[in-house]
Parts: sequence; structure tokens; C-alpha cells
Amino acid sequence: MKILTLLLCFIFLSTSAFSKDKLTAGLFNIVPYAYTKNNEVVGITTEIIKSLEKESGLTITTVLLPYKRMLKYLKSGEIDFAIFFLSEYSASFSQSLIAMYSLDTIVIGNKKTKIKTYDKLQSMILATPLGVNYNKELANNKKLNINYVRDYKNAILMLKKENIDAIIGPKNIIKYQLKLLDMSIDELGEPYVLTTNTAWIQFSDKSKLQKYKPDLIKAAKKLLNKNEVEKIILKYYPQRIPKN
Repeated sequence: MKILTLLLCFIFLSTSAFSKDKLTAGLFNIVPYAYTKNNEVVGITTEIIKSLEKESGLTITTVLLPYKRMLKYLKSGEIDFAIFFLSEYSASFSQSLIAMYSLDTIVIGNKKTKIKTYDKLQSMILATPLGVNYNKELANNKKLNINYVRDYKNAILMLKKENIDAIIGPKNIIKYQLKLLDMSIDELGEPYVLTTNTAWIQFSDKSKLQKYKPDLIKAAKKLLNKNEVEKIILKYYPQRIPKN
């Protein structure tokens, strides 16, 4: 009888372990937020999600995806959530749970390039990575000459060769990519701040694990209150000054 009881307990515990829900988070493949290094997925978003998993006690698996595929999977429910810039499009099929951090999106050219107003952009040849959506005004402005390229490295090299006039992108990401190319943002012109974009935890409307949204929010609030998100970001952007 004792052996039977132990056997039943073992079966119950094993079944519970295997039946535990697993949230799947999409990682937007962009340096330094989520990328592969030495056959391991690393980056700011990767570390934030690991911290969310630890703080919440939830089981969260991740999948590294190109931006457009990440949106597609979030819309279909193939992934449960992702952390990225909020847009009208993503809001149409996901719920914004909590803001995690903000980035200034800039337009920047070579040293002699001066951009003082938004109207100036209409006379310039611009470049930004394919699929990235910074704001509605930019996306809908047919007067802008925007080249959609593979990544920020490609855009920087085009700027260096003077094939374009300026790059559009989050300031910190551009600075990081310049560093990888042994360049500094000080070598470029004065940045024009286009907008400030905020990255949110965005949870798919089609996810079957809606019940875990409060747990994610609670965990995220704890990380933000302890300044853990800022600490993670500072590991990748050591020159950034923390906000008081």
C-alpha cells in the first residue's frame, strides 16, 4: 500500500511537471536587443525576459525572429508576447501590458549634415531597416525618400559611402552599431530627434495563456521598481546616464 501511494504521488508530480504551461516570447532579432553570439541568444530583451521569468516563477521559452515574422506570430498566437515598440498595427492584435523602456529615434547624417526641421527630411535620401515602424507620420509620408535596408550596419555603410544622406533609427542602437564598426556618433552630424518610442510587453490576443498576464505585469513592475531594466540596458550602453 505504501509503495502504491508513493507510485501515485510520483505519477502525479511527473504529470504536473510536464503539464506546466509555458509562455513563448518572441525576440526581435536586432543587436544589441536580441542576437546570436557564440551559438547563444543574448541581448537586452533576452535578459529582460529571463529576469521576468525568474521574478514571476513562470516558465518562458524564447524564439529569435525577424521583425515581420515576430509580428506575424504575435498576431496568430504562435508566440504569447514580445517586448518591442508599440504601434497602431501591433495594438490591433495584442494588448499592451506595461511599458519597459523608451528610446529616442533620430535622423542623423554625416558631419556636415544639418537637420533642424522635419520638412528638411523631404529633400534627403534616408535609410532604415526593413519592417521597423517608428511612427505613423513617418510611415504615411509618401514625400520621404526612404531606402529600406537589411540592417543598421548596412545603413551606416551606405552613409559612409555617401549613397544616402541620413539614417533613421533609435539613437542607442545606432551608437552601438557604430561602435562595432570602430566608429563614434561624434563622427556624424547633429542628430534630429524624430520621436521617442516606448517598448511595451505586448501580449497576443490569440494566446491561450491569457491568465498569466497579471503575473507578467506584477513581475515587470518589480523589475522596474528595482531599476533592474535600467541596469540591464546599462550593461550594453555603459555611456548612458541613469535617470534619477
